[in-house]
Amino acid sequence: MARRRYSSGITLIELMIVVAIIAVLAGIAIPAYNAYVTEAQFGAARLNVEPLRLALEDYWLDNQTYADIDGKKWQPSGTQDLKTTLGWRPDGDEDAFNYSVTAPNADSYSIEVTHIASNKRICCTKQADCKSSDEAGYSCP
Repeated sequence: MARRRYSSGITLIELMIVVAIIAVLAGIAIPAYNAYVTEAQFGAARLNVEPLRLALEDYWLDNQTYADIDGKKWQPSGTQDLKTTLGWRPDGDEDAFNYSVTAPNADSYSIEVTHIASNKRICCTKQADCKSSDEAGYSCP
């Protein structure tokens, strides 16, 4: 009578199939997760624009002009003029975005927020709501 052998482990082919399935799932999940993280960061950036707008309005009330604010920036690893001039700094996303203020004349301004990793932008003006660079009608003067 022949003896029957029983295997108590898994074969190499079974292991390779499991690894391939995990790789496919990771290939789908990681980009989706990164997109969710970026969108959450943009939500924080949009929230940070409102206190910046209030700081700009306070500045205008004190100085009756926006002209002195032209070109002021907040960069995580560089210029932080908005902090020294207005006392403003971003809350919660300071490493993800660059903020800059342009004041083409004494009575108006625009705020441009640039995502460092994707270069996607948000632009807000004194007169209008914020628009994203992937929306129709985006322009930042």
